[in-house]
Amino acid sequence: MSRPLLPLRAGAIVFTLLWTAWMMWWGGSFSSANIVILALCGAAVGYLWYRAMRWQFERMGMLPRREDQAK
Repeated sequence: MSRPLLPLRAGAIVFTLLWTAWMMWWGGSFSSANIVILALCGAAVGYLWYRAMRWQFERMGMLPRREDQAK
């Protein structure tokens, strides 16, 4: 695991957990189907958040670009 990406990945995990918990609380239904669907949606949202933040941080120069890491 690349060291500069560790805080970003940890942030994505925390964001995923908070988003999923908020959606469960807001929805009010705690059926097993609802929990599974929200967990899957939370994972997708967390992954998209990670990709968007990584792209933005690379663009701002706060992370090394992928082309620089391949060399």
